Amino acid sequence: MSNAAGAKASREEEIAFLTLEHVLGVDIKLADAGAGDKKPDGSWVYGDGQERRGIVEVTSPPATSLMGEWARAKKAGHPQTEGGSIPLRLNELAQVCSEMLAEDWARENCDKLLAESADERHLFLFARSYKEGHYFYRLSDSYDDGTTERVDDLILPQGISDVWFRGRARPDSDQPLGATELWLARFQAESGWHRYVVRIEEQHLPSPNPGIADDRVPAGWRLPKDRAIKLASH
Repeated sequence: MSNAAGAKASREEEIAFLTLEHVLGVDIKLADAGAGDKKPDGSWVYGDGQERRGIVEVTSPPATSLMGEWARAKKAGHPQTEGGSIPLRLNELAQVCSEMLAEDWARENCDKLLAESADERHLFLFARSYKEGHYFYRLSDSYDDGTTERVDDLILPQGISDVWFRGRARPDSDQPLGATELWLARFQAESGWHRYVVRIEEQHLPSPNPGIADDRVPAGWRLPKDRAIKLASH
């Protein structure tokens, strides 16, 4: 994903940034403003005195056709639906992930990360379509007894330290505009799989894509974080 100069993070980017900030304890700045599609989306420096730098690229499998269908459905006042069948591929989630990471769209985003100097390079994946989301959900889902589906380790591209998969989101049923619980799976090259649940406040997120969904909150209600990199004054 990319942003013009002076732009703020998109909704999907902000969800990723808030998630990483919660888990890693960092402060993420928008790294690609004004750089077109040449720079990763976010960057940070760990506050451990060692000046270790991390970067993240936020992306999803292509879903141009589906998003076009949903935009037309919204304009016509029709329900936004998605048809088709999805192979179960039980206990093959690692293979599914590896196949996705080998596709052109994923390799292009990895190349963008690898072109930048950093100590950690994170790829954060979300799914616009249930076709991919179904697999992402299962990476962080658990059964009633607390167990999860067996997932083998991944072999990440050389130089990529972490890949995140955004899973299910559960809004507060009593306060739809309150906090949402978000499930995530993270594969770390050095230590394998990790799973998290984070809470994200709706007020801290930008509006949804207006072509896909209406924003039913008053103007000025949303207060997303200012992630612009402040230039030193002379």
